[in-house]
Amino acid sequence: MREGGEETVGELEQRAAELLGKEDALFTATCTQANLLGLLATSSPGERVAVERDAHVLVNEGGWLTEITQLVPVAPGEEAPLAILENTHTRTGGTVRSLEQMRTRADRVHLDGARLPNAAVALGLPVAELAAPATTVSLSLNKGLCAPYGAVLAGPQDAIAAAREHQRRLGGASVHKAGYLAAAGLIALTLVDRLADDHRRARGLAELLGLPAPDTNILMTELDAEALPKLADGGVLAFSPDGRRVRLVTHRGISDRQIEEAAALIETL
Repeated sequence: MREGGEETVGELEQRAAELLGKEDALFTATCTQANLLGLLATSSPGERVAVERDAHVLVNEGGWLTEITQLVPVAPGEEAPLAILENTHTRTGGTVRSLEQMRTRADRVHLDGARLPNAAVALGLPVAELAAPATTVSLSLNKGLCAPYGAVLAGPQDAIAAAREHQRRLGGASVHKAGYLAAAGLIALTLVDRLADDHRRARGLAELLGLPAPDTNILMTELDAEALPKLADGGVLAFSPDGRRVRLVTHRGISDRQIEEAAALIETL
């Protein structure tokens, strides 16, 4: 447990470490922060890191990969002592990477596991088994797990100890009343199995729209960004990652009836 931290934070970190099959874990504000701390704790400035061109850490997280860690991104398959994996893969529509696809020649691996429970449920594997190839792994407590705040970073004790020091230096360790936030995180960790309902509803929406079935709970449509205001007027909130497609995500707050209503609205556009 972090120095001066609340007991609930320590309990969350312990349970998260157990879920992910690692020695220790650290409660963080966001998955972006967890990814940053994981890389700071396990790399040195100037090292090469194998990472996909459309990886979330490279495209959507503010440029810290090169600006703060000073790592040098190279394409997967090139020689590098460090690799970053992502499961599920956000920009390809929540696609799942199998254990075999996660194998790498790198000495150290950081797994951006923001939605790792979705991948585990889709593959029928324990979360820890899917996290096993990684040295460090991040996990979002919101998104499919529904907490209002937070993420965790898990890994070996020495890596997590180093991540705690980096968190202090970056001003992210002093969160007052963190126990209330951690309590929500503890509930989130119990909600892994219910992700199957989100996957089922996403497949149902895809079927109604005549689209390929998604791997998990993210559905990419052929609509473009201009459709977003019309969707919002009809009560369907969505997002366009590139202006050419619209991303729809099912979650705990969506019912079967709302899936049917969303499909009917989309078909009018």
